[in-house]
Amino acid sequence: GSFHPNHRTTLSHFFTKSPWEEETLLRKLQQWVLHRVERSSKRENQPIFVSIDDTICQKTKPSSRATHAIQGCDWHYCHAEKKSIWGHSLVWLMVHAMTQAFPFAFRLYDKAAGKSKGELAIEMLSSLDVHRPVYVLMDSWYPSQTLVEACLKKGFHVIAMLKANRLLYPKGIAVQVREFARYIEPKDTHLVTVGKERYRVYRYEGSLKGLDDAVVLLAWKADQSMTSEHLHCVLSTDRELSDEEILRYYAARWSIECFFRQAKDQLKLDGYRVRGRRAVKR
Repeated sequence: GSFHPNHRTTLSHFFTKSPWEEETLLRKLQQWVLHRVERSSKRENQPIFVSIDDTICQKTKPSSRATHAIQGCDWHYCHAEKKSIWGHSLVWLMVHAMTQAFPFAFRLYDKAAGKSKGELAIEMLSSLDVHRPVYVLMDSWYPSQTLVEACLKKGFHVIAMLKANRLLYPKGIAVQVREFARYIEPKDTHLVTVGKERYRVYRYEGSLKGLDDAVVLLAWKADQSMTSEHLHCVLSTDRELSDEEILRYYAARWSIECFFRQAKDQLKLDGYRVRGRRAVKR
């Protein structure tokens, strides 16, 4: 229908006023996605991965005299551009195996509604019902104690990047990751290969702020100096995984970054002109 030569307002009317149930459609899509991913995971004998991240759909800041501005827009900080931009912030949950990835659910982040991005992620995770081992993958902005505990309660493990100021407790002494890393020598690390990259890795097992027992990998690319600016810090709540498995599983999170780029460049995810919340969601 979208290729039929109608005026663009016809499609706008379909999203704004047409009586169809987007939640019913979404549930059907989610059932199909989970069936595909579980089948792929079982065939590959690999776990299911769930990636959580957010992206900004940029819009033009309306004039103060505008009477019908796009609902739900606000200023959001963009890490890629290192500044705040006007638009919608969408929190996405992607479900994938090693060879297939599908967007599963999303929430429109609204500062006025009072829910954090982590709380929106917990809402989406609650609708995820699978019968395979699951690893939830996140970047350093998401692994709060509340979100990690929600994952563990569902029986899901977490693999996430940590900020360098996260507290570790070696021998019961609180120390930030970046400070702890200063005392690590090359001889204390071992080389791990992930894809085409090689890393010097130090494995910490113990407690950190918000978790009593977990693994934290402090990693540097083998061809870079072991300084704080080159440090990568990766958390795993599954202590049974090897260092290579933790880093390889975390690398699967790149699927959601590719999805954001493809959805914007090829599917015009941020090109919509409808103004109402429901129409934007549809």
